[in-house]
Amino acid sequence: LHAARTPLIVDVRTPSERQAKHIEGSVGLPLSRLAERKGELPADRPLLVHCAGGYRSSIAASLLQQAGFADVSELAGGIAAWEAAGLPVGTGA
Repeated sequence: LHAARTPLIVDVRTPSERQAKHIEGSVGLPLSRLAERKGELPADRPLLVHCAGGYRSSIAASLLQQAGFADVSELAGGIAAWEAAGLPVGTGA
């Protein structure tokens, strides 16, 4: 995979949820701050949005698409599904 095409994982959960566990390498951008901070995201890279179970990520994906981000996907089932698949999670900041 070319580095620019590797999806950036965007965690739209709250900072306290992220502190408890998060996907390594993901970027924390709480849904409540997404509208004002979307400019921090790269426009030339696919985005993979996730939350705890899927509700907030679906809202976030819609907002990002409306804002002009062309390649936005959701992590079905959120971090719970990621963990259930045996994929690694980190803790702390």
